[in-house]
Amino acid sequence: MTHKNQFKMPRVAFLGTFHPAVPTFKALATKGWICIAVLPKEAGYKNDELLEAIHESEVPWTYEISDINEYRPNTILAANYPKIISKKYLQRYLCINTHWSLLPRWRGVHPTAWAIINGDEHVGLTVHFMEEEFDTGDVLAQRKIKISKDKSINDLHQELAEVQASCVLDVFNDYLKTGQWKTHSQDEAKATYVPQRKPEDGLINWEWPTSRIEGLVAALPLPKYPGAFTYFGNQKIVISKASAAECPVYYCTPGQVVRITKSGHAWIKTGDICLVVQEVLIEGERNTKNAAEVLRLGQKLGFNPQEEIVNLKQEIQDLQDQVAKLKQELK
Repeated sequence: MTHKNQFKMPRVAFLGTFHPAVPTFKALATKGWICIAVLPKEAGYKNDELLEAIHESEVPWTYEISDINEYRPNTILAANYPKIISKKYLQRYLCINTHWSLLPRWRGVHPTAWAIINGDEHVGLTVHFMEEEFDTGDVLAQRKIKISKDKSINDLHQELAEVQASCVLDVFNDYLKTGQWKTHSQDEAKATYVPQRKPEDGLINWEWPTSRIEGLVAALPLPKYPGAFTYFGNQKIVISKASAAECPVYYCTPGQVVRITKSGHAWIKTGDICLVVQEVLIEGERNTKNAAEVLRLGQKLGFNPQEEIVNLKQEIQDLQDQVAKLKQELK
């Protein structure tokens, strides 16, 4: 692909935030390719590590994307940047984005977590041209990393950050050698879209297969993430460490504690086999506990909507009876 904005040397307006953008920034800054950096100003974005790298490299920076014009970049690179780039910049500059999935799978927010929850074999990185619709555009390069149980989501993020830096460098170096961008289009028939995850999305449905619940626990580890959680009565319990049990598929009440092991682990029945819960955190407490310190054989975790409706109806009836009794006494 030959882009209308051709150049002999990159002058990059670098858009980024959070620590995952740091290796990519340093790789390009070392080459002398970054003319300005843009960071999001909104509360909630932790720019400390990236700002430190910016100051060390003596690259000018701003919170306002409109400021890039005076620095005359020929390329905008968005690396872990959370804001939508407006149409006027897409039309004026060559705009490249990095996205942490193997596009077109997992377009949207928190793609690594969604990949783990859905049992994918790999997480990935895509470098692609930007279009008005998010996470579309021709693909320049992709890399993938195998998901394994000995790697936490934090480990995967750190690895993706390093892979992203080398991949972006490869894309620019390849262009400088050939004068062309080697791309392929995304297969729209394979596109999946995911929203930003919220804490309440961590609620465990014990009717799910064990692999999905295990993935949810792995994708939301404490303390960086809110955790996968369940309820016992009105008590919220975060499952901080768990794995699939070695047992056959069988039917039993989902969410029930069916075994307590000598090592202090609790087996919870799921929609297929069992989940071995090793550590839990009770809401309001600071430290995790062995599952057996909190859970007991025969307890049932989670909410059953039908049971809750029946119980709620009974509570309403009891209140109505009490009100009727008080009225009789006041006559």
